[in-house]
Amino acid sequence: MDLITTPDIATWVTVAEAEAAPATLPPDHAHPTACLDCGTALTGKFCAHCGQPANTHRITLKHLLLHDLPHSVWHVDKGLAYTFYQMLTRPGLTIRGYLAGQRTRQFRPVSYLLLLVGISALVMSAFQLDLQHAMMAAQSAKAGAPPEALMSVVMDRYLTTTVKHPYLMQLVLMPLNSLVAWWLLRRAGYNYAEVLLANCFVGGTLTVLNLAVMLPALLAGNRAFLGLASQLVFIPTVVYTLWVNAQLLLAAPALTAAKRYLRALGISLLQIVVLLVAAVVCIAVLTVQVLNERPDLRKAALPKKPQPAATR
Repeated sequence: MDLITTPDIATWVTVAEAEAAPATLPPDHAHPTACLDCGTALTGKFCAHCGQPANTHRITLKHLLLHDLPHSVWHVDKGLAYTFYQMLTRPGLTIRGYLAGQRTRQFRPVSYLLLLVGISALVMSAFQLDLQHAMMAAQSAKAGAPPEALMSVVMDRYLTTTVKHPYLMQLVLMPLNSLVAWWLLRRAGYNYAEVLLANCFVGGTLTVLNLAVMLPALLAGNRAFLGLASQLVFIPTVVYTLWVNAQLLLAAPALTAAKRYLRALGISLLQIVVLLVAAVVCIAVLTVQVLNERPDLRKAALPKKPQPAATR
């Protein structure tokens, strides 16, 4: 049997021939009658087979700079800006609509989270040194410990890591925070995957809100102001997550308004507890690491034995 007559090989040969001999098109790709990608006859603005737009435009410098590049990076046609505005004005209802299938105008949640986290981290990196000095100064003032004390070294390393990667903890804890949220949102009929995507929307928006709280202090360059601002970011986090989850719980009509807000507050507080526990675990791991690297600090960390009373 000739292999070239089998369906798979024949298909490959047809595709290869089509790619080797592209169809002759008008210079501006105007009004094609078939999809320029798969060859399916066009009946509307998009190909019914592969989804490619019917009018692809010829690539020009103007089109590249004003459309393709911004669309590829920002998707500014309507997605990112529109979704961020909706997450500021009606966050829970926007998420409910997305989960119910209203997704054309919304930015994809995972891309939304990663893009806004990346932008916020880039802005924070410009002020990284000042923020690190401010947080360390505040910590030293509270601890009142000598520079070479064990906890001073550990907290120095912890704060350095936190400032260098300000949103790493948020991303790592998102699956666990979503599990906590799902436990109290399950009465509204959401599954874990839906709550995880909802937290992507919430997390992306919170990175910008927290940056807005920090930005005045970063621009002022005042260390005391920076230390205060780094603590104040918990306020928008609690308030915003409370608001979002209360709107998500509207899908459970059996819950009264008081019960909805109590559950939403419980989610916010439990997620803060998760963050604090993760911070304690991180500090404990760093303590072990520092003790292995600096054995001289081990003796200083041990409690001093009381001196025996002198016998008469």
